Amino acid sequence: QGGAQYTLGEVSFGDLISPNVQVSGGYNFTKLFGVRLSVNAWQSKAGSIRNEQEYQWKWNFINPNADAILNLSNLIGGYKADRLFNVSAFLGLGVNVAWNNTEATSVNDQMMNHTLSGQTSNYQERGLAYLWDGTNAFFSARAGLMGDFRITDNWSVGLEVNANILTDSYNSKKAGNADWHFNALIGVKYAFGKKATKRSVPVEQPT
Repeated sequence: QGGAQYTLGEVSFGDLISPNVQVSGGYNFTKLFGVRLSVNAWQSKAGSIRNEQEYQWKWNFINPNADAILNLSNLIGGYKADRLFNVSAFLGLGVNVAWNNTEATSVNDQMMNHTLSGQTSNYQERGLAYLWDGTNAFFSARAGLMGDFRITDNWSVGLEVNANILTDSYNSKKAGNADWHFNALIGVKYAFGKKATKRSVPVEQPT
């Protein structure tokens, strides 16, 4: 799957969109319930406005997740092997491993220089309170919807949107609330095995 990520922040919407990819594999235990493991990765962005000056920075991440899936189409309309479009909901937990936060360090230096030059005296605006470097791991949880357009019995085109919640320190700045990023993805899916089995019904012989 490939698409885009939007990281919640203070600057304009378009400035916080970055590329995103995901690879997943799963298993359906029943017609309603399944599980999957997925790896989401690429880039996150952040922004801040301090004393009418705008700052932006980006970093890289890889986010493995384990998801529990509920097939909403089968839940509401019953199972149909040849249904053209299936919608499922999922909840997941994961770990976001982030690195390459050098732009945030540069932004923090700029903010601190503005403080030293007397452009701000507010302690909360002296820099990035949660600035991190190296490689850091953040607990994450997510929820989302995915839809599959049936092409053949085994192939489909998938659309997915998900919302991810992380600790306040993910984007290096202190906001007093959790950080969020949202992914919109499109991709292809291959389903192993048969979706339905034809059974012969014996015809009763007249007596």
